[in-house]
Amino acid sequence: MRVLLAVDSSPYSQQAVEFASHLPLRKPVDFDLVSVVAPPMLVDTGGMSMPMDFGSFLEIETDRSREAIDAVASDLKSQDHVHSVHTHVPIGPPTSALLDVADESGADLIVLGAIGHSAIERVLLGSVSDYVATHADMSTLVVRPTSEADVEPDLQKIMLALSGRPEDERMLTWLRELKLRPNVEVHLVRVLDRFSYYRQDLRQQASDAWQAQHEQAQAQILDFETKLQQLGLNTETHFVESNHVGETLVEYARRHGCDLAVTGDSDSGLLTRVFLGSTSRYVLRHADCSVLIIRDREDRAKAHRQIAEQSLAST
Repeated sequence: MRVLLAVDSSPYSQQAVEFASHLPLRKPVDFDLVSVVAPPMLVDTGGMSMPMDFGSFLEIETDRSREAIDAVASDLKSQDHVHSVHTHVPIGPPTSALLDVADESGADLIVLGAIGHSAIERVLLGSVSDYVATHADMSTLVVRPTSEADVEPDLQKIMLALSGRPEDERMLTWLRELKLRPNVEVHLVRVLDRFSYYRQDLRQQASDAWQAQHEQAQAQILDFETKLQQLGLNTETHFVESNHVGETLVEYARRHGCDLAVTGDSDSGLLTRVFLGSTSRYVLRHADCSVLIIRDREDRAKAHRQIAEQSLAST
């Protein structure tokens, strides 16, 4: 597996490095470490004046970034499960620079901290992490800091936000890549939206269809549980109805002390933003724990082609 790991000097980035290096992957990992140097005009100065000698500024920041990234690379190379480590110090906007390296390197997974900075501290999730997690064509893991920074990252409880869509099977594929201990709890959570904004008479007319959907969802979650149990995983299933799917998932992960929330990005997400724009994005922005968004690169490429074709057809 090829993992792109965003690196900077923030403590949030350091926790992302720790999390990524302790992921219990079955196969050796190829790491691409990326530390982006943002030009002065791209950095939020908070009212401070910027140096006029941009060339010197970039040279100093590039040297600092290389020093920091080389230290991380040295630590990773000493770990048995690491196959190779490559370093990148691009100059430019952090969002596009990270995505460009991810595309060029053929990354299977992007890992970055929920908060980070380049030359000067960045804002909370909603800028770099949010943009990358939303627009990347590969799976993305956003690592949130734990309450005890000195404790080694450890996956004890994982929540899978099931939707009944193809991305559920992608979650199963990802779990097969992980060598989880038997005592790890995998919580399968399926939330059906009650659609409370519909008129009561319309809801009554749709009762038969709703019951069929309810039964189908229950069958899907039980089938998924069987597949996980065949992998020797310890599972719990939870099937609930709610007026707000994302809020219910976030509250469930918080109440059960989950270390990782896993959600999918539907095939139509690139075209309509319906799924990521609601449920997945809500979980990404509000969960207390780290969040992994599962994607399939080929499906995203297909969606890109569909967008291009629609654009040509409309001109």
